[in-house]
Amino acid sequence: MSVSSSPNVPSLADFRRRYPLTVENLASLSNREAWLNRVWEIEQRWQSFQENPQKTDEVVFYDSAPKDLTVEAEFEIVYAGGTLGLLHAAVMATKFNRRVLVFDQHTVGKTHRDWNISDEELQEFVKAELFTKEEIETAVANRYQTGFVKFYDANSSIKTPPLFMDNVLDVAIEADKLLEIAAKKLKKTDSKIINNLRLARVFVQKDKVLVECEDVKSGKRRLFDAKLFVDSTGTNSPVSRQINAGKSITHVCPTVGTVAKGFTRGSDDKEIDFSVGEILVSTEDASDNRQLIWEGFAGNQKKDEYTTYLFFYDSVESKADKSLLRLFEDYFEKLPSYKKKNGAWRVVKPVFGYIPSVHHHGWDSVKKTAANRILLVGDAAGLSSPLTFCGFGSHVRNLRKLTAKTENALQANLLGENFLSKINAYEPRVAQMSSLAEFMRPTEKGKPSTVNETMNAVMAALSSLDVTVRREMFQDRISFASFKKVLMKTAKIHPSVFKKMFSQLGTKGTFWWIANIAEAALHERNAKT
Repeated sequence: MSVSSSPNVPSLADFRRRYPLTVENLASLSNREAWLNRVWEIEQRWQSFQENPQKTDEVVFYDSAPKDLTVEAEFEIVYAGGTLGLLHAAVMATKFNRRVLVFDQHTVGKTHRDWNISDEELQEFVKAELFTKEEIETAVANRYQTGFVKFYDANSSIKTPPLFMDNVLDVAIEADKLLEIAAKKLKKTDSKIINNLRLARVFVQKDKVLVECEDVKSGKRRLFDAKLFVDSTGTNSPVSRQINAGKSITHVCPTVGTVAKGFTRGSDDKEIDFSVGEILVSTEDASDNRQLIWEGFAGNQKKDEYTTYLFFYDSVESKADKSLLRLFEDYFEKLPSYKKKNGAWRVVKPVFGYIPSVHHHGWDSVKKTAANRILLVGDAAGLSSPLTFCGFGSHVRNLRKLTAKTENALQANLLGENFLSKINAYEPRVAQMSSLAEFMRPTEKGKPSTVNETMNAVMAALSSLDVTVRREMFQDRISFASFKKVLMKTAKIHPSVFKKMFSQLGTKGTFWWIANIAEAALHERNAKT
Protein backbone atom coordinates (compact mmCIF):
# COMPACT_ATOMS: atom_id res chain seq x y z
CA MET A 1 0.00 0.00 0.00
CA SER A 2 1.55 3.25 -1.11
CA VAL A 3 1.29 6.57 0.74
CA SER A 4 -0.85 9.04 -1.17
CA SER A 5 0.92 12.09 -2.48
CA SER A 6 -2.20 14.26 -2.48
CA PRO A 7 -1.48 17.65 -0.91
CA ASN A 8 -4.86 17.51 0.87
CA VAL A 9 -3.99 14.41 2.90
CA PRO A 10 -3.19 15.31 6.53
CA SER A 11 0.38 14.74 7.72
CA LEU A 12 1.11 12.12 10.36
CA ALA A 13 1.45 14.96 12.87
CA ASP A 14 -2.03 16.21 11.92
CA PHE A 15 -3.47 12.72 12.28
CA ARG A 16 -1.80 12.37 15.69
CA ARG A 17 -3.17 15.69 16.89
CA ARG A 18 -6.75 14.96 15.77
CA TYR A 19 -6.89 11.19 16.29
CA PRO A 20 -4.28 10.36 18.95
CA LEU A 21 -5.64 6.96 20.01
CA THR A 22 -5.85 5.74 16.43
CA VAL A 23 -2.31 6.82 15.56
CA GLU A 24 -0.94 5.34 18.78
CA ASN A 25 -2.66 1.98 18.39
CA LEU A 26 -1.62 1.59 14.74
CA ALA A 27 2.04 2.25 15.63
CA SER A 28 2.92 -1.45 15.20
CA LEU A 29 2.16 -1.22 11.48
CA SER A 30 5.10 -0.52 9.18
CA ASN A 31 2.72 1.17 6.74
CA ARG A 32 0.67 3.02 9.36
CA GLU A 33 0.55 6.29 7.43
CA ALA A 34 -0.68 4.54 4.29
CA TRP A 35 -3.50 2.95 6.26
CA LEU A 36 -4.46 6.30 7.79
CA ASN A 37 -4.50 7.84 4.34
CA ARG A 38 -6.76 5.06 3.04
CA VAL A 39 -9.27 5.61 5.85
CA TRP A 40 -9.12 9.36 5.27
CA GLU A 41 -9.66 8.90 1.51
CA ILE A 42 -12.77 6.77 2.02
CA GLU A 43 -14.09 9.20 4.63
CA GLN A 44 -13.57 12.18 2.32
CA ARG A 45 -15.57 10.50 -0.43
CA TRP A 46 -18.35 9.81 2.04
CA GLN A 47 -18.38 13.35 3.41
CA SER A 48 -18.52 14.74 -0.11
CA PHE A 49 -21.60 12.61 -0.69
CA GLN A 50 -23.21 13.49 2.64
CA GLU A 51 -22.76 17.24 2.18
CA ASN A 52 -24.90 17.07 -0.95
CA PRO A 53 -26.47 13.62 -1.51
CA GLN A 54 -28.45 14.84 -4.53
CA LYS A 55 -25.36 16.15 -6.32
CA THR A 56 -23.88 13.77 -8.86
CA ASP A 57 -20.73 13.94 -10.92
CA GLU A 58 -21.39 13.19 -14.56
CA VAL A 59 -19.29 10.14 -15.33
CA VAL A 60 -21.60 8.31 -17.75
CA PHE A 61 -22.05 9.78 -21.23
CA TYR A 62 -24.17 8.54 -24.11
CA ASP A 63 -23.45 8.46 -27.86
CA SER A 64 -20.08 10.19 -27.52
CA ALA A 65 -16.40 9.36 -27.05
CA PRO A 66 -13.27 11.07 -25.72
CA LYS A 67 -11.63 13.03 -28.52
CA ASP A 68 -8.02 12.73 -27.40
CA LEU A 69 -7.76 9.00 -26.64
CA THR A 70 -7.56 5.83 -28.71
CA VAL A 71 -8.65 2.40 -27.54
CA GLU A 72 -5.64 0.39 -26.40
CA ALA A 73 -7.40 -2.96 -25.85
CA GLU A 74 -10.78 -4.62 -26.35
CA PHE A 75 -12.55 -6.85 -23.84
CA GLU A 76 -15.99 -8.37 -23.50
CA ILE A 77 -16.44 -7.08 -19.94
CA VAL A 78 -14.57 -4.34 -18.08
CA TYR A 79 -14.81 -4.30 -14.28
CA ALA A 80 -14.07 -1.30 -12.06
CA GLY A 81 -13.30 -2.50 -8.52
CA GLY A 82 -11.19 -5.50 -7.58
CA THR A 83 -12.87 -7.17 -4.60
CA LEU A 84 -16.41 -8.51 -5.10
CA GLY A 85 -16.10 -7.56 -8.76
CA LEU A 86 -13.07 -9.85 -9.04
CA LEU A 87 -15.14 -12.84 -7.91
CA HIS A 88 -17.76 -12.13 -10.58
CA ALA A 89 -15.07 -11.52 -13.20
CA ALA A 90 -13.21 -14.73 -12.38
CA VAL A 91 -16.36 -16.80 -12.98
CA MET A 92 -17.02 -15.05 -16.28
CA ALA A 93 -13.41 -15.63 -17.40
CA THR A 94 -12.90 -19.22 -16.23
CA LYS A 95 -16.36 -20.75 -16.62
CA PHE A 96 -17.74 -18.80 -19.55
CA ASN A 97 -14.44 -18.03 -21.32
CA ARG A 98 -15.12 -14.31 -21.47
CA ARG A 99 -12.21 -11.94 -21.95
CA VAL A 100 -12.41 -9.48 -19.08
CA LEU A 101 -10.43 -6.61 -17.60
CA VAL A 102 -10.45 -5.90 -13.86
CA PHE A 103 -8.90 -2.67 -12.60
CA ASP A 104 -8.78 -0.95 -9.23
CA GLN A 105 -7.47 2.39 -8.04
CA HIS A 106 -5.51 0.47 -5.41
CA THR A 107 -4.64 -3.24 -5.77
CA VAL A 108 -6.97 -5.79 -7.34
CA GLY A 109 -7.60 -8.58 -4.84
CA LYS A 110 -6.85 -6.53 -1.70
CA THR A 111 -9.59 -5.42 0.65
CA HIS A 112 -9.88 -3.46 3.90
CA ARG A 113 -12.42 -5.86 5.42
CA ASP A 114 -12.36 -9.57 6.25
CA TRP A 115 -15.35 -11.83 5.73
CA ASN A 116 -17.51 -14.25 7.69
CA ILE A 117 -19.98 -16.65 6.14
CA SER A 118 -21.36 -20.19 6.60
CA ASP A 119 -20.11 -23.44 5.04
CA GLU A 120 -23.44 -23.85 3.26
CA GLU A 121 -23.01 -20.49 1.59
CA LEU A 122 -19.36 -21.19 0.71
CA GLN A 123 -20.53 -24.15 -1.36
CA GLU A 124 -21.97 -21.63 -3.80
CA PHE A 125 -18.40 -21.01 -4.94
CA VAL A 126 -18.08 -24.70 -5.80
CA LYS A 127 -21.44 -24.73 -7.59
CA ALA A 128 -20.39 -21.62 -9.52
CA GLU A 129 -17.22 -23.55 -10.52
CA LEU A 130 -14.96 -20.82 -9.22
CA PHE A 131 -13.21 -22.64 -6.34
CA THR A 132 -12.80 -26.25 -5.29
CA LYS A 133 -13.48 -27.27 -1.69
CA GLU A 134 -9.74 -27.67 -1.21
CA GLU A 135 -9.05 -24.15 -2.48
CA ILE A 136 -11.67 -22.69 -0.16
CA GLU A 137 -10.06 -24.49 2.79
CA THR A 138 -6.78 -22.68 2.21
CA ALA A 139 -8.59 -19.38 2.85
CA VAL A 140 -10.51 -20.54 5.94
CA ALA A 141 -9.00 -18.97 9.05
CA ASN A 142 -11.36 -20.53 11.60
CA ARG A 143 -14.68 -22.28 12.17
CA TYR A 144 -16.86 -21.70 15.22
CA GLN A 145 -19.01 -24.16 17.08
CA THR A 146 -21.70 -21.53 17.48
CA GLY A 147 -22.35 -17.79 17.54
CA PHE A 148 -24.60 -15.47 19.51
CA VAL A 149 -26.34 -12.09 19.65
CA LYS A 150 -26.58 -10.16 22.94
CA PHE A 151 -27.89 -6.66 23.54
CA TYR A 152 -27.13 -4.64 26.65
CA ASP A 153 -30.01 -4.80 29.15
CA ALA A 154 -28.87 -3.04 32.32
CA ASN A 155 -31.41 -0.26 31.75
CA SER A 156 -33.93 -2.33 29.83
CA SER A 157 -37.22 -3.60 31.19
CA ILE A 158 -36.72 -6.66 28.99
CA LYS A 159 -33.82 -8.94 29.96
CA THR A 160 -32.77 -11.49 27.39
CA PRO A 161 -29.91 -14.00 27.59
CA PRO A 162 -27.56 -14.45 24.60
CA LEU A 163 -29.36 -15.80 21.53
CA PHE A 164 -27.23 -18.62 20.14
CA MET A 165 -27.38 -19.80 16.55
CA ASP A 166 -25.39 -22.32 14.56
CA ASN A 167 -24.28 -22.12 10.91
CA VAL A 168 -24.52 -18.33 10.76
CA LEU A 169 -21.36 -16.33 9.94
CA ASP A 170 -19.45 -19.20 11.57
CA VAL A 171 -16.59 -19.48 9.09
CA ALA A 172 -13.88 -16.80 9.14
CA ILE A 173 -12.36 -16.21 5.70
CA GLU A 174 -9.04 -14.55 4.94
CA ALA A 175 -10.44 -12.31 2.23
CA ASP A 176 -7.15 -11.44 0.55
CA LYS A 177 -6.17 -15.10 0.29
CA LEU A 178 -9.47 -16.04 -1.36
CA LEU A 179 -9.19 -13.11 -3.75
CA GLU A 180 -5.59 -14.07 -4.55
CA ILE A 181 -6.78 -17.49 -5.73
CA ALA A 182 -9.44 -15.85 -7.91
CA ALA A 183 -6.86 -13.45 -9.40
CA LYS A 184 -4.47 -16.30 -10.24
CA LYS A 185 -7.24 -18.19 -12.00
CA LEU A 186 -8.22 -15.12 -14.00
CA LYS A 187 -4.62 -14.43 -15.03
CA LYS A 188 -4.37 -17.91 -16.57
CA THR A 189 -7.03 -16.91 -19.10
CA ASP A 190 -6.94 -14.31 -21.86
CA SER A 191 -8.08 -11.70 -19.35
CA LYS A 192 -6.16 -8.94 -17.60
CA ILE A 193 -5.74 -7.24 -14.21
CA ILE A 194 -4.43 -3.68 -13.82
CA ASN A 195 -3.68 -2.01 -10.48
CA ASN A 196 -3.68 1.73 -9.64
CA LEU A 197 -6.25 2.68 -12.25
CA ARG A 198 -9.11 5.01 -11.29
CA LEU A 199 -12.41 5.13 -13.18
CA ALA A 200 -12.75 8.46 -14.99
CA ARG A 201 -15.64 8.28 -17.48
CA VAL A 202 -17.89 5.76 -19.21
CA PHE A 203 -19.09 6.33 -22.77
CA VAL A 204 -22.11 4.23 -23.72
CA GLN A 205 -22.57 3.71 -27.44
CA LYS A 206 -25.04 1.65 -29.44
CA ASP A 207 -22.80 -1.38 -29.96
CA LYS A 208 -20.16 -1.00 -27.21
CA VAL A 209 -19.06 0.88 -24.11
CA LEU A 210 -15.81 2.82 -23.76
CA VAL A 211 -14.23 2.96 -20.31
CA GLU A 212 -11.78 5.77 -19.62
CA CYS A 213 -9.39 5.36 -16.71
CA GLU A 214 -6.67 7.41 -15.06
CA ASP A 215 -3.37 6.05 -13.74
CA VAL A 216 -3.31 7.02 -10.05
CA LYS A 217 0.46 7.58 -10.01
CA SER A 218 1.17 9.20 -13.38
CA GLY A 219 -2.19 10.73 -14.28
CA LYS A 220 -2.03 9.09 -17.71
CA ARG A 221 -5.42 8.44 -19.31
CA ARG A 222 -6.21 5.05 -20.82
CA LEU A 223 -9.22 3.85 -22.84
CA PHE A 224 -10.71 0.36 -23.12
CA ASP A 225 -13.50 -1.06 -25.29
CA ALA A 226 -16.08 -3.59 -24.04
CA LYS A 227 -19.54 -4.98 -24.63
CA LEU A 228 -20.44 -4.49 -20.94
CA PHE A 229 -19.13 -2.35 -18.07
CA VAL A 230 -19.52 -3.72 -14.52
CA ASP A 231 -19.19 -1.26 -11.65
CA SER A 232 -18.14 -2.74 -8.31
CA THR A 233 -16.37 0.32 -6.91
CA GLY A 234 -18.29 0.21 -3.63
CA THR A 235 -20.58 2.28 -1.46
CA ASN A 236 -20.11 5.70 -2.98
CA SER A 237 -19.97 4.66 -6.63
CA PRO A 238 -20.29 7.77 -8.85
CA VAL A 239 -21.92 5.63 -11.55
CA SER A 240 -24.55 4.38 -9.11
CA ARG A 241 -25.18 7.92 -7.87
CA GLN A 242 -25.65 9.25 -11.38
CA ILE A 243 -28.03 6.59 -12.68
CA ASN A 244 -30.03 6.86 -9.44
CA ALA A 245 -30.15 10.68 -9.59
CA GLY A 246 -28.26 10.96 -6.31
CA LYS A 247 -30.55 8.54 -4.42
CA SER A 248 -28.31 5.47 -4.48
CA ILE A 249 -28.07 5.18 -0.68
CA THR A 250 -30.65 5.87 2.04
CA HIS A 251 -29.01 4.16 5.04
CA VAL A 252 -25.46 3.33 5.99
CA CYS A 253 -23.41 1.41 8.51
CA PRO A 254 -20.09 3.14 9.35
CA THR A 255 -17.78 0.33 10.46
CA VAL A 256 -14.27 0.24 11.96
CA GLY A 257 -12.19 -2.38 13.71
CA THR A 258 -8.98 -4.34 13.74
CA VAL A 259 -7.47 -7.74 13.26
CA ALA A 260 -5.28 -7.94 16.37
CA LYS A 261 -3.18 -10.28 18.48
CA GLY A 262 -2.98 -10.43 22.25
CA PHE A 263 -6.54 -10.59 23.56
CA THR A 264 -7.05 -12.50 26.81
CA ARG A 265 -8.53 -15.95 26.20
CA GLY A 266 -11.15 -17.55 28.41
CA SER A 267 -14.87 -17.98 29.04
CA ASP A 268 -15.59 -14.63 30.68
CA ASP A 269 -17.72 -12.14 28.70
CA LYS A 270 -14.69 -9.90 28.15
CA GLU A 271 -12.37 -12.76 27.18
CA ILE A 272 -12.20 -14.30 23.73
CA ASP A 273 -13.22 -17.81 22.77
CA PHE A 274 -11.90 -19.05 19.43
CA SER A 275 -14.83 -21.47 19.12
CA VAL A 276 -17.62 -18.87 19.45
CA GLY A 277 -18.55 -16.00 17.13
CA GLU A 278 -20.08 -12.81 18.52
CA ILE A 279 -22.48 -11.70 15.78
CA LEU A 280 -24.06 -8.60 17.38
CA VAL A 281 -23.18 -7.38 20.87
CA SER A 282 -23.90 -4.03 22.53
CA THR A 283 -22.21 -3.01 25.79
CA GLU A 284 -23.94 0.33 26.44
CA ASP A 285 -27.03 2.34 25.57
CA ALA A 286 -27.25 4.85 22.73
CA SER A 287 -25.53 8.23 22.85
CA ASP A 288 -24.77 10.99 20.32
CA ASN A 289 -27.58 9.65 18.08
CA ARG A 290 -25.77 6.32 17.72
CA GLN A 291 -26.35 2.83 19.07
CA LEU A 292 -22.87 1.32 18.93
CA ILE A 293 -22.66 -2.41 18.29
CA TRP A 294 -19.71 -4.81 18.41
CA GLU A 295 -18.83 -7.90 16.42
CA GLY A 296 -16.12 -10.34 17.49
CA PHE A 297 -14.77 -13.12 15.27
CA ALA A 298 -11.70 -15.24 15.89
CA GLY A 299 -9.36 -15.78 12.98
CA ASN A 300 -6.39 -18.12 12.77
CA GLN A 301 -5.92 -19.57 16.25
CA LYS A 302 -2.25 -20.43 15.68
CA LYS A 303 -1.59 -16.81 14.73
CA ASP A 304 -3.68 -15.61 17.71
CA GLU A 305 -5.65 -13.27 15.42
CA TYR A 306 -9.04 -11.94 16.52
CA THR A 307 -11.21 -9.46 14.60
CA THR A 308 -13.39 -6.92 16.37
CA TYR A 309 -15.71 -4.42 14.69
CA LEU A 310 -17.54 -1.41 16.08
CA PHE A 311 -20.40 0.04 14.02
CA PHE A 312 -23.81 1.63 14.09
CA TYR A 313 -26.78 1.63 11.76
CA ASP A 314 -28.16 4.95 10.59
CA SER A 315 -29.94 6.92 7.91
CA VAL A 316 -27.90 9.08 5.55
CA GLU A 317 -29.82 12.17 6.68
CA SER A 318 -29.37 11.80 10.44
CA LYS A 319 -27.28 14.14 12.60
CA ALA A 320 -24.98 11.38 13.86
CA ASP A 321 -21.26 11.84 13.19
CA LYS A 322 -20.36 9.22 10.59
CA SER A 323 -16.61 9.91 10.46
CA LEU A 324 -14.61 6.67 10.34
CA LEU A 325 -11.62 8.31 12.01
CA ARG A 326 -13.81 9.58 14.86
CA LEU A 327 -15.33 6.13 15.15
CA PHE A 328 -11.84 4.65 15.32
CA GLU A 329 -11.15 6.93 18.31
CA ASP A 330 -14.30 5.58 19.98
CA TYR A 331 -13.26 2.04 19.07
CA PHE A 332 -9.86 2.25 20.77
CA GLU A 333 -11.32 4.06 23.78
CA LYS A 334 -14.18 1.58 24.28
CA LEU A 335 -12.44 -1.65 23.26
CA PRO A 336 -11.37 -2.50 26.87
CA SER A 337 -15.04 -2.45 27.90
CA TYR A 338 -15.68 -5.15 25.29
CA LYS A 339 -12.57 -7.36 25.36
CA LYS A 340 -9.54 -7.65 27.63
CA LYS A 341 -6.09 -7.10 26.14
CA ASN A 342 -2.86 -8.54 27.48
CA GLY A 343 0.52 -6.84 27.42
CA ALA A 344 1.37 -8.24 24.00
CA TRP A 345 -1.71 -6.82 22.26
CA ARG A 346 -1.04 -5.24 18.87
CA VAL A 347 -2.90 -4.47 15.66
CA VAL A 348 -2.20 -6.66 12.63
CA LYS A 349 -4.34 -4.53 10.33
CA PRO A 350 -7.27 -2.11 10.56
CA VAL A 351 -10.62 -2.94 8.95
CA PHE A 352 -13.12 -0.26 7.98
CA GLY A 353 -15.71 0.99 5.53
CA TYR A 354 -19.18 2.37 4.90
CA ILE A 355 -21.67 -0.41 4.25
CA PRO A 356 -24.70 0.83 2.28
CA SER A 357 -28.38 -0.01 2.45
CA VAL A 358 -31.39 1.16 0.49
CA HIS A 359 -34.94 1.58 1.80
CA HIS A 360 -37.27 2.43 -1.03
CA HIS A 361 -40.13 4.75 -0.12
CA GLY A 362 -42.24 4.79 -3.24
CA TRP A 363 -43.31 2.48 -6.03
CA ASP A 364 -40.95 4.25 -8.43
CA SER A 365 -38.02 4.61 -6.06
CA VAL A 366 -36.55 1.11 -6.31
CA LYS A 367 -32.81 1.43 -6.72
CA LYS A 368 -31.49 1.09 -10.26
CA THR A 369 -28.74 -1.50 -10.58
CA ALA A 370 -28.23 -1.16 -14.33
CA ALA A 371 -28.24 1.18 -17.30
CA ASN A 372 -27.58 0.52 -20.98
CA ARG A 373 -24.40 -1.62 -21.09
CA ILE A 374 -23.77 -0.93 -17.38
CA LEU A 375 -24.29 -3.36 -14.48
CA LEU A 376 -23.75 -2.67 -10.75
CA VAL A 377 -22.62 -5.44 -8.39
CA GLY A 378 -21.61 -5.67 -4.73
CA ASP A 379 -21.83 -2.57 -2.55
CA ALA A 380 -22.28 -0.40 -5.66
CA ALA A 381 -25.62 -2.18 -6.10
CA GLY A 382 -26.24 -1.86 -2.35
CA LEU A 383 -28.92 -4.54 -2.10
CA SER A 384 -27.58 -6.55 0.83
CA SER A 385 -29.46 -6.87 4.09
CA PRO A 386 -28.61 -4.23 6.71
CA LEU A 387 -28.70 -6.85 9.48
CA THR A 388 -25.74 -8.75 8.04
CA PHE A 389 -23.86 -5.50 7.39
CA CYS A 390 -21.82 -6.93 4.53
CA GLY A 391 -22.32 -7.38 0.81
CA PHE A 392 -20.05 -10.44 0.70
CA GLY A 393 -22.65 -12.98 1.86
CA SER A 394 -25.32 -11.62 -0.47
CA HIS A 395 -22.85 -11.61 -3.38
CA VAL A 396 -21.81 -15.22 -2.75
CA ARG A 397 -25.38 -16.47 -2.34
CA ASN A 398 -26.31 -14.92 -5.67
CA LEU A 399 -23.06 -15.46 -7.59
CA ARG A 400 -24.32 -18.33 -9.75
CA LYS A 401 -27.45 -16.42 -10.70
CA LEU A 402 -25.60 -13.16 -11.35
CA THR A 403 -22.95 -14.72 -13.58
CA ALA A 404 -25.35 -17.02 -15.45
CA LYS A 405 -27.68 -14.12 -16.24
CA THR A 406 -24.73 -11.97 -17.29
CA GLU A 407 -23.65 -14.72 -19.69
CA ASN A 408 -27.21 -14.98 -21.06
CA ALA A 409 -27.25 -11.23 -21.65
CA LEU A 410 -23.97 -11.36 -23.57
CA GLN A 411 -25.01 -14.36 -25.66
CA ALA A 412 -28.32 -12.79 -26.62
CA ASN A 413 -26.79 -9.31 -26.96
CA LEU A 414 -29.48 -8.04 -24.59
CA LEU A 415 -27.43 -5.34 -22.91
CA GLY A 416 -30.03 -2.62 -22.47
CA GLU A 417 -31.19 -1.33 -19.11
CA ASN A 418 -34.44 -3.30 -19.06
CA PHE A 419 -32.74 -6.69 -19.40
CA LEU A 420 -29.66 -5.95 -17.28
CA SER A 421 -31.88 -4.67 -14.45
CA LYS A 422 -33.25 -8.20 -14.05
CA ILE A 423 -29.78 -9.60 -13.29
CA ASN A 424 -29.31 -7.89 -9.94
CA ALA A 425 -32.97 -7.41 -9.18
CA TYR A 426 -34.30 -5.76 -6.02
CA GLU A 427 -35.22 -8.34 -3.36
CA PRO A 428 -38.36 -7.68 -1.29
CA ARG A 429 -36.96 -9.92 1.46
CA VAL A 430 -34.11 -7.47 1.88
CA ALA A 431 -36.72 -4.71 2.13
CA GLN A 432 -38.47 -6.38 5.04
CA MET A 433 -35.13 -6.82 6.82
CA SER A 434 -34.41 -3.15 6.17
CA SER A 435 -37.72 -2.42 7.86
CA LEU A 436 -36.66 -4.45 10.90
CA ALA A 437 -33.31 -2.64 11.00
CA GLU A 438 -35.17 0.59 11.79
CA PHE A 439 -35.43 -0.82 15.31
CA MET A 440 -31.65 -0.42 15.62
CA ARG A 441 -31.64 3.32 14.99
CA PRO A 442 -32.12 5.61 18.04
CA THR A 443 -34.63 8.45 17.86
CA GLU A 444 -33.72 12.01 18.76
CA LYS A 445 -36.35 12.15 21.51
CA GLY A 446 -36.18 8.52 22.58
CA LYS A 447 -34.58 7.15 25.74
CA PRO A 448 -30.97 5.96 25.39
CA SER A 449 -32.09 2.42 26.27
CA THR A 450 -34.80 2.21 23.57
CA VAL A 451 -32.79 0.38 20.89
CA ASN A 452 -31.39 -2.20 23.30
CA GLU A 453 -34.80 -2.75 24.88
CA THR A 454 -36.43 -3.20 21.49
CA MET A 455 -33.74 -5.55 20.21
CA ASN A 456 -33.94 -7.57 23.41
CA ALA A 457 -37.63 -8.00 22.65
CA VAL A 458 -36.83 -9.14 19.09
CA MET A 459 -34.23 -11.61 20.41
CA ALA A 460 -36.73 -12.91 22.97
CA ALA A 461 -39.22 -13.41 20.15
CA LEU A 462 -36.65 -15.31 18.09
CA SER A 463 -35.72 -17.50 21.06
CA SER A 464 -39.35 -18.63 21.33
CA LEU A 465 -39.51 -19.68 17.67
CA ASP A 466 -37.90 -22.54 15.78
CA VAL A 467 -34.10 -22.20 15.51
CA THR A 468 -34.34 -22.09 11.70
CA VAL A 469 -36.07 -18.69 11.90
CA ARG A 470 -33.12 -16.95 13.54
CA ARG A 471 -30.73 -18.56 11.06
CA GLU A 472 -32.81 -17.48 8.07
CA MET A 473 -33.14 -13.95 9.43
CA PHE A 474 -29.39 -13.45 9.59
CA GLN A 475 -28.91 -14.93 6.13
CA ASP A 476 -31.47 -12.75 4.29
CA ARG A 477 -33.64 -15.83 3.67
CA ILE A 478 -36.50 -15.38 6.11
CA SER A 479 -39.96 -16.09 4.70
CA PHE A 480 -42.82 -13.67 5.16
CA ALA A 481 -44.64 -16.20 7.36
CA SER A 482 -41.64 -16.41 9.70
CA PHE A 483 -41.10 -12.66 9.60
CA LYS A 484 -44.73 -12.13 10.56
CA LYS A 485 -44.28 -14.47 13.54
CA VAL A 486 -41.24 -12.49 14.69
CA LEU A 487 -43.17 -9.21 14.54
CA MET A 488 -46.20 -10.63 16.35
CA LYS A 489 -44.08 -12.19 19.09
CA THR A 490 -42.09 -8.98 19.47
CA ALA A 491 -45.28 -6.93 19.82
CA LYS A 492 -46.56 -9.31 22.46
CA ILE A 493 -43.35 -9.07 24.48
CA HIS A 494 -42.93 -5.31 23.96
CA PRO A 495 -46.40 -3.82 23.20
CA SER A 496 -45.15 -0.26 22.66
CA VAL A 497 -42.49 -1.20 20.11
CA PHE A 498 -44.46 -0.30 16.99
CA LYS A 499 -45.85 2.90 18.49
CA LYS A 500 -42.30 4.07 19.14
CA MET A 501 -41.09 3.10 15.69
CA PHE A 502 -44.05 4.66 13.88
CA SER A 503 -43.38 7.86 15.81
CA GLN A 504 -39.83 7.80 14.49
CA LEU A 505 -40.77 7.00 10.88
CA GLY A 506 -43.66 9.45 10.60
CA THR A 507 -46.83 8.90 8.57
CA LYS A 508 -45.10 8.56 5.19
CA GLY A 509 -42.31 6.37 6.50
CA THR A 510 -44.78 4.13 8.32
CA PHE A 511 -46.85 3.68 5.17
CA TRP A 512 -43.83 2.53 3.17
CA TRP A 513 -42.60 0.35 6.04
CA ILE A 514 -45.90 -1.54 5.88
CA ALA A 515 -45.95 -1.43 2.07
CA ASN A 516 -42.47 -3.00 1.85
CA ILE A 517 -43.56 -5.87 4.10
CA ALA A 518 -46.77 -6.35 2.08
CA GLU A 519 -44.71 -6.36 -1.14
CA ALA A 520 -42.46 -9.08 0.28
CA ALA A 521 -45.51 -11.19 1.12
CA LEU A 522 -46.95 -10.74 -2.38
CA HIS A 523 -43.60 -11.49 -4.03
CA GLU A 524 -43.26 -14.70 -2.01
CA ARG A 525 -46.80 -15.83 -2.83
CA ASN A 526 -46.34 -15.17 -6.55
CA ALA A 527 -43.05 -17.09 -6.53
CA LYS A 528 -44.85 -20.18 -5.25
CA THR A 529 -47.56 -20.09 -7.94
